[in-house]
Formats: sequence, C-alpha cells, structure tokens
Amino acid sequence: MNQHLEDIAEIRAMMERSTRFLSLSGLSGVFAGTFGLIASGLAYFRISRDYNGSYNRLLENQALLSDLVKIGVSTLVLTLVAAFVLTYKRVKKNKQTLWNTASKRLLANLMLPLVAGGLFCIILLQNAPHLIDSATLLFYGLALINASKYTYNDIRYLGIAEVVLGIISGFLNDYYIGLFFWAFGFGVLHILYGILLYRKYEN
Repeated sequence: MNQHLEDIAEIRAMMERSTRFLSLSGLSGVFAGTFGLIASGLAYFRISRDYNGSYNRLLENQALLSDLVKIGVSTLVLTLVAAFVLTYKRVKKNKQTLWNTASKRLLANLMLPLVAGGLFCIILLQNAPHLIDSATLLFYGLALINASKYTYNDIRYLGIAEVVLGIISGFLNDYYIGLFFWAFGFGVLHILYGILLYRKYEN
C-alpha cells in the first residue's frame, strides 16, 4: 500500500515538474524589492525637487516625467538581469533546463499583461501620468496571477496583493501617496515574498 502511495506521489511530482517551472529563485524577489525601494527613494527626491504645491505643474513637467521613466526602466532592467542570473544558477544547481515547455508558458502568460500594461502606461504618460504607479501595480499583479498557473502557487497571492494596492492607489490623486503604494508593492512585498519563497523551497 505504501509503495503504491509513493508511486502515485512520484508520478504527481513528475507531472507537476513538466507543467510548472519550479526553479524561480526567491532571492530574485529580494533583489527586485531592494531595487524597487531604491527607485522609490530616487523618485521621491526627484519629485520633491520640483514640487511647489501644485500637482498640475508636476504633470506639465516633461523633464520630471522623463527622469521618472528613466528610473522605472533602469529598475526593470536591473530586476530582470538579477532574476535571470539567480534563476539560471538555481536551474544549473538542480540540473534542470531553463528553456522548456513550462518556462515558455510561464513567460508567455507573464508577458501578455505586462506588455499591455506597458503600452497603457505610455498612453497615461501623455494624458494622466499620476495614474502610472496605479497602472503598473495593477497590470503587474494581473501578470503574476496569470503566470502563477505555471510556477509556485504562492505567486498568485503576491499578484492579488499588487492588484489591490493598484486599485486603492488609483483612487488617490497624489504623487507621494501613490509613490508610497508603489514602494510597498514593488519593494516591501517583493522582499517579504522573496524571503518566503527562499525559506519554503530553497532553504
């Protein structure tokens, strides 16, 4: 009886490995959160430099918006590089393949909402830049929820939290409060979930 149960468990594990990419590194979440907090700090000081009591003036400041976009893009690039390097190391350590059916499905389901969100943020940049922090949280959360079917289920809960933060932030027409939500979502939550994933699956 015990042998049959062990066989069933092994078959289930094999099926899960073939349909889910389970080599994501929790440390990449910690790095992403750290980069997010640094970016939030840089954005805060950049906004503070030009803020004169009028948010309408800030919306018209093209130099400010350009600098904020540069900060956001740089953070995204650093996060992606760190995630790739750490995940690649874990894949090699586990003697697995980085580019397989599960990872392709994970990437496809992750990128679809992210690309849509990125294009939508370009529209917001021209019409309602104060909503970009809300939109990035919202679409990122949807991307995590969409991709969670092909990796750890825990990612789904992070996605739900990001969506909730994005919706709340969208009701608040304030750069500083929106930036606080952005820092909490992309910074603090990433670090907490990164530590959780590391302790649960890697330690």
